[in-house]
Amino acid sequence: MSWTDKKSIEQILKIRDKFNISTFIETGTFKGINAKFHAQNFKNILTCELKDEYFKMAEERLKHYNNVHVYKQSSPEFLKWFIKAYNLEGRQDIVFIYLDAHFYDPTLPSDKKWVVVNELKALAGFKNCVICIHDFDCEGLGHCIYDGEHLGWSLVGKEIIKVNSNFYLYTNTKEFCEIYNKETIANVPGINLDEDVLDNIQYAWTSEAKTYRGILYAVPEKLDLNNFQLIEFNPKD
Repeated sequence: MSWTDKKSIEQILKIRDKFNISTFIETGTFKGINAKFHAQNFKNILTCELKDEYFKMAEERLKHYNNVHVYKQSSPEFLKWFIKAYNLEGRQDIVFIYLDAHFYDPTLPSDKKWVVVNELKALAGFKNCVICIHDFDCEGLGHCIYDGEHLGWSLVGKEIIKVNSNFYLYTNTKEFCEIYNKETIANVPGINLDEDVLDNIQYAWTSEAKTYRGILYAVPEKLDLNNFQLIEFNPKD
């Protein structure tokens, strides 16, 4: 949920402008708050949610936004569908892909437990994109940990390289976070202060690890860090 962090929003918009991006792809719609927020920032929003309860809530929240399309699909299948449609249209534009469908099922085989790994596999070879992974393990910021396994480079690195071996990698730091609270979020354009928004904000402030979340950005060209509040990410083997 990038909308809780003012600085992450600023970096996303700067990346949008640098690469002239009009399409925002999101996995993990949840209740549709992030998609609704970014409806003002991108020409087209495509987002997917598999769980029926959240899909219906997102559909209701987003029903008046003609530039937002919600799909009831698993995120790997949704991404495969999008790439097929993109190629059939002969497109060459860069799209922003925001991966936040972090579901984990310990009963599944090891290669199926982390949805993000299979999302990246679905994107293999699709170079015309920026990938943003929320809840990533970087600089001690909060991230997903399931059964002792961290959502970090050791989990996703080899799959990111298969998408584009020439990606440049960047992350945020705590210094480059500015998290909204229930008072400051009230005046943010694109956010309606309803029960779901307040619940998300309250959850974000329950612990430092939940407040300050790590984010990995993989981009097709080098960024001028004089213009971005990010740092270069150097993967550890």
